[in-house]
Amino acid sequence: MRPVKKECVGETIKLFESVGDMETTDHIIQVEYKPYQNARKVLLANLGNYCSYCEGYYANGSDLQTEHIQPKGLKDDSGRLLYDHLQYKWSNFLLGCATCNGKGNKGTKDVRFEDVHLPHLNNTFLSLEYREAGVVVVNPNLVGLSKQNATNLIQLVGLDKPSSETDYRCDVRRQTWDKAQKLLKQYQGGEVLLDKLVAYIKEQPCWSIWYTVFSGYDEVRQKLLEFPGTCKECFDENNHYNPINRNPGKKDPI
Repeated sequence: MRPVKKECVGETIKLFESVGDMETTDHIIQVEYKPYQNARKVLLANLGNYCSYCEGYYANGSDLQTEHIQPKGLKDDSGRLLYDHLQYKWSNFLLGCATCNGKGNKGTKDVRFEDVHLPHLNNTFLSLEYREAGVVVVNPNLVGLSKQNATNLIQLVGLDKPSSETDYRCDVRRQTWDKAQKLLKQYQGGEVLLDKLVAYIKEQPCWSIWYTVFSGYDEVRQKLLEFPGTCKECFDENNHYNPINRNPGKKDPI
């Protein structure tokens, strides 16, 4: 899962007036957005047109939702909203597709930040491993708390679910893996140049699959790290842009 660098309250970000528009305005990130849907344009400018969880690409940003990390509708046994105070907070927002954000996945789950890896707080590329046929698993090199928190991440959004009529994410990963392998061979043979390759990938889902398949091609990986919102600091430019811990020194360094 692509680790992202979410801008902080008070920082200035360039906003496009509309899809395809080249005109931008300066926007200072606010503590709250009321209604919370107003944050979507800011999130798109910050993180790009990608679901923060499954990495689906949506050319029309309106297909992505202002995703509440801690669900806004979660209630206790008495029916009281548990996290109503977080409903409008920038700190509680990411971008989510309808599937990842739906009730069948994370929409009704209590999220304890210290118990799960999240793409804006952890190096989630280290959390998971992407394989052929659309398979995504916890990184087998993780142990202890890191392993548990990565497991919780997969379960949080149901990334390990097989494809169904309402959840096609596994199929998308499988198709993307096949595309990436095909383009890797073309790139190796000089049939596809770097700029054209990167321009194509930028409008494709599953950033992590492309980054995995093009391991050993530093010039490609470097370009992928330039995609909007990607946390470059999670990768070592002096070691083939391989992932590194985002939180060294903590109980869970990932």
